Amino acid sequence: MATTIHYFGKIQTPDLIRELKDEFQEIAQVSGWTFEKVDHVFAQDNESIAARLTLKGMRLTLSKTMTPLQLTFDKDGYLSHIYYETVMTENPLRVGIEKTTQVLHQIHTSTTIKDSNAQDHISLIKVLDYLKKKYVPNLEVIDNTGYWYSRDESVLSPKRLQLIQK
Repeated sequence: MATTIHYFGKIQTPDLIRELKDEFQEIAQVSGWTFEKVDHVFAQDNESIAARLTLKGMRLTLSKTMTPLQLTFDKDGYLSHIYYETVMTENPLRVGIEKTTQVLHQIHTSTTIKDSNAQDHISLIKVLDYLKKKYVPNLEVIDNTGYWYSRDESVLSPKRLQLIQK
């Protein structure tokens, strides 16, 4: 079973993003994690340059059982994830002919831990703790296991079902 951890907040100042990227690159290299620096501008059809969405920061992959940890920020400094989705739409001028369009989505950040790996979960929470302490003091985390709040490792253990004897 997989667990998804949602996290959101705003970096103290966008000027800290460069420092965050450098520091987390070092942490990733020492820890054996893969990383990707992000500095991307997303454009959509008929959009002015000023309205374009940007994403800056770092993506870390702590383990093969986790989706990347998105330490990426939008132009206002909020933790964010931006992506394109290809959508099929009917062309009203040509019956039966569809066209594809790229739709831009901006969503809050989250990371999924596959197989509910307790050690990966603990590592993720430690990284989020550090992020909150140094860069995003208003970081909010939604952890359905309860570990973020309790730090009780027993909540990360898989629950076993027992059959009742008749």
